[in-house]
Amino acid sequence: MRTHNLPPRYADVEHVARGGMGDVFRATDTELGRTVAVKVLAERYTDDEDIKRRFKNEALAAARLSGAPSTVTIFDVGENEGQPFIVMEF
Repeated sequence: MRTHNLPPRYADVEHVARGGMGDVFRATDTELGRTVAVKVLAERYTDDEDIKRRFKNEALAAARLSGAPSTVTIFDVGENEGQPFIVMEF
């Protein structure tokens, strides 16, 4: 049974955390050959445009801070089959 909704480029997916807005998975980015963390917006929110916008704004704010000490680097922001996700360093 598939427990996530990630694009096929992310392999060896393992659930590592659950938060208020969604789940975090550890995965291998097969195109770049590195381990990443992928935060996926919970399915219950995928029809709520306001929450989807807040989720994307979170990613953009984090991306602006990428490279700062004690801040993860954002590698990608996207949507797969209507479910938004944020890819960051693990």
